[in-house]
Amino acid sequence: MKFYATLLALVSAVVAQSAQIGAPQEGSSVAAGSNFTMMIEKPNSLSGSQDIAIVVGLAPGDVDSGLGEILYQGPFNPQYATPPGTLPPHQNYSLQIPASFAAGKATLGVAHFSLIGAATLPNLEIFNTTLTITNATSGSSVTTRAIRSMRILGNRA
Repeated sequence: MKFYATLLALVSAVVAQSAQIGAPQEGSSVAAGSNFTMMIEKPNSLSGSQDIAIVVGLAPGDVDSGLGEILYQGPFNPQYATPPGTLPPHQNYSLQIPASFAAGKATLGVAHFSLIGAATLPNLEIFNTTLTITNATSGSSVTTRAIRSMRILGNRA
């Protein structure tokens, strides 16, 4: 029984640490070669965590194609908006779709690494959204948003 209580506490702590894509919004179209702003949000939680890094990638097709071409890799340090209370803690990134990226559906994926709780448990979560990449001269179209999340917990020796 003690095992299940510990497992439930661990799962609750991990779920409470989840980051998410705040922008681009669901159904967004982005032209190949253009810049766009990506916002990663991390709502507050009762358990402490330390954000280490994120990796953002763009892959052609659906969500099973991996991170694809890396658009950003580096620190993730979410901050409150000014004025406070308007947005959850977040960080904006200015990214560019490669000019050679093929038009059509694409998966914008994020891998977020953090340390959770006083025991500093390693946590890796992967989440994504589907975009439509257009040519600079084509019109916009709408896609559906697909989100999958996976968490990998390390085992401390």
